[in-house]
Formats: sequence, structure tokens, C-alpha cells
Amino acid sequence: MTQEKLKADDFLTSFCQWATQDQLSLTNQTLQEARLSYLDTIACIEAGKNQAISTKIDKFNQHFYLNDIPISRAMRYACQAGILDYDDYEAAGSSHPSAPIIAAVLSIAPQLNLRLLDILEAWVVGYEIIIRMGEALGYGHYAKGWHATSTYGPIGCAAAIGRLLRLSSSQFNQALSIASSSSAGMKLQFGSEAKVVHEGLAAQAGLQAAYLAQQGISAQKDFFDCSDGFKDLYGDSQSTPLNNLDNISWGEASKEFPVIRKPWPSCAYTHRIIEAAEKIYQPSLNLEEIESVVISIPEPWIKVVRFEVPLNEAEARFSAPYCVMMALMSGSLGPDDFSNQIYLDPKRQELTKLASVQTFKVDHQFTEMSPDYPDSVKVTMKDGRNLFQSIGHVKGGSQNPMSLDDLKIKFNKCSNNSIFFDQFLNATHEETVLPIFNQIV
Repeated sequence: MTQEKLKADDFLTSFCQWATQDQLSLTNQTLQEARLSYLDTIACIEAGKNQAISTKIDKFNQHFYLNDIPISRAMRYACQAGILDYDDYEAAGSSHPSAPIIAAVLSIAPQLNLRLLDILEAWVVGYEIIIRMGEALGYGHYAKGWHATSTYGPIGCAAAIGRLLRLSSSQFNQALSIASSSSAGMKLQFGSEAKVVHEGLAAQAGLQAAYLAQQGISAQKDFFDCSDGFKDLYGDSQSTPLNNLDNISWGEASKEFPVIRKPWPSCAYTHRIIEAAEKIYQPSLNLEEIESVVISIPEPWIKVVRFEVPLNEAEARFSAPYCVMMALMSGSLGPDDFSNQIYLDPKRQELTKLASVQTFKVDHQFTEMSPDYPDSVKVTMKDGRNLFQSIGHVKGGSQNPMSLDDLKIKFNKCSNNSIFFDQFLNATHEETVLPIFNQIV
């Protein structure tokens, strides 16, 4: 592909000019990543349809007579995608990129005659700006307490929808800037349903921003690097201007920072320790003979997986002790370990109390899921034996990715609609997607 290099002093102008070209020069690998992201996210949306939050969102929309318009669908789909914490994430900005982007795209699909290529390009464009903002701000943004899905997500969604609406370069820039006014959301909400609503609000905000820009609503062109702009307010001393990023090949963000897809429906920060626990498990392991379990994770993570013995489903998904002990109990962890208040079972609660979490320091260059800072689980038995596993490369990441078969198994667990999976997987780029989507949304 032709490498389109960044102009040294004008990131946003260059990005907007690239994103609004009639045709984007994208590799087959990039387009395939986008296709798989749709399949994975739609699986999560399907899994969330019967969750309580879907009913609550529908009642909310009914109150405002909003149930069958794009703005309401965007909220519903994004919340459904995120409720099980099964949706993908990325390491540059520590956000869930696909749930809000794809929810916003699906919400307007019935109104537009979209080809598969159109929606794949929309995801690529949205993912690109999310990754580049994450690169610029660094992990410090997330560590300060911001929920990055809620801060980057509106801007990524605005980019995706702006691409579909064929905004001009100037309008596209306005859409991103308008969307940045909705960047908010604290990690404090993790362990509650408000965390999931962040994804819905991000989808809505991006959708609205793109349509407002289409109508000529103006905003500050440079909202990121300027004084009192996004970087100043949301970053830290280690953050850099977007304009300092160089040697960018537009459209290759997913190659540089691959999407991480989830094999377990829980917080990403539990995944390496879940895998460690599953590796330690053996059928002969007697849980009654366990003296203690020590979980070791990077220090910033304890602010996220902060729940010890969970009191609700959301807390269970963000409880390192609970996730590890359930994996040790059966050798695997799945959706049933979080449903029907099973986490309140007295036996499970007592097992969870056996585990403790210790943290270790990381430097300011810390990147989420870096193999340089592995997680570990140490089980000490009453007879003095120690069972230990350390995991550096997260399952679902670039070094240990989910295979296509893994993704189809996940999809079928979530939706039991293998026909949709195969049709979407095999659709040509010029094929209209609405007939396929009608089976799902």
C-alpha cells in the first residue's frame, strides 16, 4: 500500500484529509481485522440482549418515545455489547473501541445503503484516531481515573460515522471536535452498570457529533494540542502532542496495536491471572488443602480489579480473587460463573476469601498487557507445596490470538446464529450488508 506520512505539524488536518478520501488504500489484513471485530462485537451484542440492562435501556427510551431511532439503538447496542465485559479492547489507549463504534454503525445501517467495505472502512477510521490519541496521552490518562472508552470513544465514533456520511475534511474535523465535548466518564463506575452506560453514551455522542457537523455546526479545529485542550486536561507530564507523532502510515493502527479479543467475559485485567489459574488447575487439586493464593499484578491495575468478595455481577467481573478461584475450582471460567447471583454462593464466597492480591511497581513507560510486566498466581498448599504460573502474553492478543474457530465458538455461545457468522465472514466487499444485519439487529 502507498505509505501516507504525517505532516510534521498538523496531525488532525492530515488525519481528516486521509479519512475523507473517496477510496482508502487499506491492506487485506486491516480489512480482515475490521471484519473480525464486527463478528466479535455482534456476538457480544447478541449475548447482552437478554440481560437486565437491555430492559432498563428500553424502558428509558420508551419514556422519551425514542425506541426506534438511531440515537436509541446506538445506546442499546453499545450497552448490550459491553454488559458482559466480553467486548474487545486495545493497549495503546486502554479502551473498548469496537463496542461504541459498531453500535453507532449498526444504529444507522437501516437508513443507508451500506456496503461491507463501507462499514469496514468506518471501523478502521474510528480505530485509527482512538489508537493515535492513546499513543499521545499514554497510560497516564487511564491511570488518572478516566474511563478511556468514555473519553476516546465519542471521538472514534464520530470518525466512523463521519466516514459513512461522507463528510468533507472540514466537517470531519468539526465532528471530532464536537465529540470531544462529550469526553467524560470515570473508572470509579467500574463494578456498576454505569460503566456499561459509558459505552452507550460514547456511541450516542459520536453519532450526534457527526450529524451536527454535517449540518454545519462549528467547533475549534485544534481541540487536542492547543492550550487548555484535550492533552492538557486529560493527559499527564508524560503525554505528548498528537503533532509529535511521526512516521504514521494511515490505516495501519490495528497492525501496530492489534485488537485484543476476549476469551473470558470479565475485565481484561483478570485475563492473564485466569489463564494462570487454568494452567495450575488439575482434577486432583483439592481446594480444601489450599492454604493461600497470592495474585501478583501491576500496581495500576488494583484500581480496576479492586473488588475482593463481590456483591453483584458487575463486581464479580472486576474481582481478581473471584475470577482466579473460580478458574482453580473447575479449570475454566465462563458466563455461568457470573449469572443468577452464583457469586453469592457461600462456598464460592469462602473460596474467594482465600486469595489476596499483591502489586508491583511499573515505570512511566508502562503499556497495558506488556509482557515485560507479567501477572502471576501462586497457590500454597497446606502440605507446603507451591503451584505457580506466570503469564506475559495475554490470551486474545497478538502473540496468543483467538483463532477463527475460537471466534466462531464464542459467537455461537453468544448467539447460536452460525448462519450470520458464515454469511458475514464470506460476504464480498461490494455486498450490501443490510440483508445480513436484518438477521441480527
